[in-house]
Amino acid sequence: MAYRLKSPEKSLTKEMRRIARSQLDAALEAVTTETGETLAETIHTARKKVKKTRGLLRLIRPALPAYSTENRALRDAARLLSPLRDRGTLLEAYDALLDRYPDQPRQPFASFRGALTLQHKEIAGDPATFDALEAFGDQIATVRGRIDKWSLKERDAEAIAAGLVKTYDRAGKATARARRKLTEDRLHEWRKRAKYHRYHAQILAPVWPEVMEVRLAQSKRLEDLLGEHRDLSLLSAECRALERPNDMSARATFTGLAERRQAEIMAEAFPLSDRLFGEPGQALAARWTGWYRLWRKGR
Repeated sequence: MAYRLKSPEKSLTKEMRRIARSQLDAALEAVTTETGETLAETIHTARKKVKKTRGLLRLIRPALPAYSTENRALRDAARLLSPLRDRGTLLEAYDALLDRYPDQPRQPFASFRGALTLQHKEIAGDPATFDALEAFGDQIATVRGRIDKWSLKERDAEAIAAGLVKTYDRAGKATARARRKLTEDRLHEWRKRAKYHRYHAQILAPVWPEVMEVRLAQSKRLEDLLGEHRDLSLLSAECRALERPNDMSARATFTGLAERRQAEIMAEAFPLSDRLFGEPGQALAARWTGWYRLWRKGR
């Protein structure tokens, strides 16, 4: 089922449980059916479903007594797959970077791509990889089994208002910190907060689709830009660690391309983030919860 509200007749508690079940069921299906042939896709799907569930929890965080327990459990499960995710991402980042600059010959960097390909194959054939997938599945199944006990201590609109404000204001602060000094930790925080805001917009999109879909597209663009920046940093670090290509000049050219793209990303990302997170969170939450109330009334 879609990651969004579905029925204005149902309580927010029931809708949240439904969404959480659908996300965790999809994560469990992905990891339990993996054979090694689609490992990168499986890891991406499983981690994304967990992140979306955590985003859901953050929307109702102040009204959900079980928040701390469930968020911690999902976070710990996702960490089991983080190293595997990074390995699979490097190949995609390599291809995307060189696709962006088609005039750049690829041959000088072929040995680096070959090394990345070998790493990926080794991970797919490593029994420890499937041990991690199994442990992840066990932890997710445990959380899945508790969903029907989740309950909210606030009325529907009030339950989402504080969560909206908290996530939105944190995204604005993360943007400001990254502008003062861009570090990998600050970039990660910025992207994380932008992602959670997008999840909230996606969940609440039915309250006014014509407006919310535009915001969703803008938020997704920002998230993609920041994710690409992070992946390029990982790619450059791996290039240096593997000392590939062997030719230092070619290696410098490759990392220079990555830095060039990262500069382009920041030139787009900061203005976009300023527009998305440039108002007080209370103002945004008042609008969105107002639309939510009208949607529940069928107006």
